[in-house]
Amino acid sequence: MSIDLKFKYGDGEISVGLPKGAAVRSMLPRPCEKLTDWKGGLEAALDAPIGSPRLEDIVSPGESVAILVPDVTRIWSRTWDYLPAVLRRLKKAGIKDGDVRIINACGTHRKNRPEELERILGGEAFGKYSLSQNDPDGPTEYMGTTSLGTPVLLNAEAMGADRLVMLGGVVHHAMAGYGGGRKMVLPGISSRQTVKANHVWVLDPDKPGIRPGVGSALTKDNPLHHDMVEAASFAKPSFIVNSATDAEGDFAGFYAGHWQEAWERGCRKVDDMYCVDMAGRADFVLASCGGFPRDISVYQASKAFYNAWMAAKPGAKLVLFMEARDGGGGDEFFKWFEYPTIEEFHKALLTDFTIAGYMAFLVYYIATVTDVTVVTGMQEVLLDQMHVKFIRPEEAASRIPGMVSPGDDILYMPESAITLPVDTTARRI
Repeated sequence: MSIDLKFKYGDGEISVGLPKGAAVRSMLPRPCEKLTDWKGGLEAALDAPIGSPRLEDIVSPGESVAILVPDVTRIWSRTWDYLPAVLRRLKKAGIKDGDVRIINACGTHRKNRPEELERILGGEAFGKYSLSQNDPDGPTEYMGTTSLGTPVLLNAEAMGADRLVMLGGVVHHAMAGYGGGRKMVLPGISSRQTVKANHVWVLDPDKPGIRPGVGSALTKDNPLHHDMVEAASFAKPSFIVNSATDAEGDFAGFYAGHWQEAWERGCRKVDDMYCVDMAGRADFVLASCGGFPRDISVYQASKAFYNAWMAAKPGAKLVLFMEARDGGGGDEFFKWFEYPTIEEFHKALLTDFTIAGYMAFLVYYIATVTDVTVVTGMQEVLLDQMHVKFIRPEEAASRIPGMVSPGDDILYMPESAITLPVDTTARRI
């Protein structure tokens, strides 16, 4: 009898049976208590903010309010569920609908499609308020320069509002330590110049690789994070509402109030749910991003690549289920794979850093130190450029069992994008 494993893939699921007797261990997000009454939990968070007065006690009639919402790649944060509560409190405080502007803080990501924006905002808000999307090459306001030398140029429309309210979700992030919070400013409403200057701090300046101190759940010695915090302070956000969701996409907590203090509380919740002791690196890692939207593109799947790689021994086999319906995630992504060596790639990225370039670099780098195979329907020519092997989804059940070698220590990670392997004796947060 085989060992049956299930992997989310896009909107569906793929089953793979491994040979009987295979040594398989699982790494899953830790069980957590759900919010059985999430609406009540949201209202409680808004009634008792962390480090801040209530939103309705901060704003005044006649003021303009810019509300930053995450883009479609953060659809799991379920903005549409808690945006209405924020809008109701603004109205209660005397803010007119015409004085509210909603801005899709998409940073340098592609513009979201109308149907995606409708999903992000929900029926109560879509089409009823002023709505725009961040243009990293559009009008900005210079807010100052950070201690690390990053010129902070932010969306002019957002900076023109009297109050700035940030929504979003907290999750581990392979570059900034955690998503959410200050990331709604940088990169969310930042210029391309600002994003480049900040994000280059992720690279080791001396050799191909990641700068020490940078990584998921790392903020203490992470220059990228500290630069983001300083940039966000220039924007002077008035209030934040961040959600934390479990592996099933259900709300596990709401964190409202001061833009940094409330967010940090959410980070601790995310650690409690998703940091798992790796109990030793594995010979063979079988992982899924967790389905759509976490596998919408290679760009987004790079987070799952990173987490799975963190659990793999040097030279180990790694298989990642990744639909990538949007391909690389941008026109620029695959241009970076034209460099014939990782050394040349690294040098070029240091000279002209882009986020898409780094995500491509991360995939390229992992493929140089790990035997990577992806299960995907992407074009073969693109996969060859990525330096990875591939299996078509319809072939996964028949081909993957043959990749198992006798004695392999196999690690099963069905939610790789949100499961962070850690050495609990060495973590620095």
